[in-house]
Amino acid sequence: MKRTVRVLQSLAIFLLLPLAAQAQFEYEHAFLWTQVGGMQDLGTLPGWPSSVAYGLSVSGEVVGYAPSNGDATVFRWTAKGGMHHPKGLSTTYSVALAVNEYGEIVGFYLPAPSQERAFLWTQAEGMQDLGTLGGTTTYATAINRSGDVVGFSNTASGIQHAFLWTKNGGMQDLGTLSGATSISDAWGINDSGLIVGRSTGTNGDDVAVLWNGEKILSLGPGLAQGINNLGQVVGETYTPKTDQRAFIWTAESGMQDLGVLSGALASFGQGINDSGEVVGWNITAGGYYQAFIWTAAGGMQDIGNLGGLYGAQAFAINDAGQEAGGSSIQ
Repeated sequence: MKRTVRVLQSLAIFLLLPLAAQAQFEYEHAFLWTQVGGMQDLGTLPGWPSSVAYGLSVSGEVVGYAPSNGDATVFRWTAKGGMHHPKGLSTTYSVALAVNEYGEIVGFYLPAPSQERAFLWTQAEGMQDLGTLGGTTTYATAINRSGDVVGFSNTASGIQHAFLWTKNGGMQDLGTLSGATSISDAWGINDSGLIVGRSTGTNGDDVAVLWNGEKILSLGPGLAQGINNLGQVVGETYTPKTDQRAFIWTAESGMQDLGVLSGALASFGQGINDSGEVVGWNITAGGYYQAFIWTAAGGMQDIGNLGGLYGAQAFAINDAGQEAGGSSIQ
């Protein structure tokens, strides 16, 4: 099964695709999209040719990173202040992946080569290294309104496990579906503390999972990327005979395949808001990306791009219906 490739092609693209895509896209810019205003180019940091947005708060604050020649640095964008690098956050290779309504940012940075470490940044306290589960590598991927952080870390034995970090309890290992040889990673957390992500099952295949505070639940094959406050989950599902398909999962109906846009080979669900609107992206046989919004009433719709040759990818949506992501530019 093409597990590693599939996961890295999803939002774990935060590790692989933007740097690879920089060579392919030449340049890309972060965007903020609305149904009324369309796609707004957020530009990039001075001296950095590209930017990609991954996180979006309820107030419209956007975070992500600007890549250039194998280096990268975090950006923060607000409607009032524009794009800037947050004060007190490492300028050494750093990537922001999520931001909550209080402007608390999480992601990862490289204090030393091959030692990625998760961070939490706040306006008042600056940057905090969140530690590890015993290994040297940690990534923070999501944060809720209480400041609870999820992600994944290597253990002392080198196995990748999902974690929950809280201000009072520190980093907690969330475990896996099937014991010592299984891996897991967490990608989303809602305000009730429900966590979603992925774990490998007994046969080694990817399983979308939900941690409910008591146990880990299997949602079906694939990878869960986000969860809203109603408990609806999004991600991508696949089998050995199919390419990725974006899905929405509910406790009542299970996993629903959201399909693909016309001409696309695969789709990836990335974010969901409390109205059940889903965002993500499609990819075509020619390597063209199509950012989308999906609604129960209207299905999957292409939201366009900033005019470049290779299209756009959407990664986050808030309750106001704003989307954030990255698009190739002319």
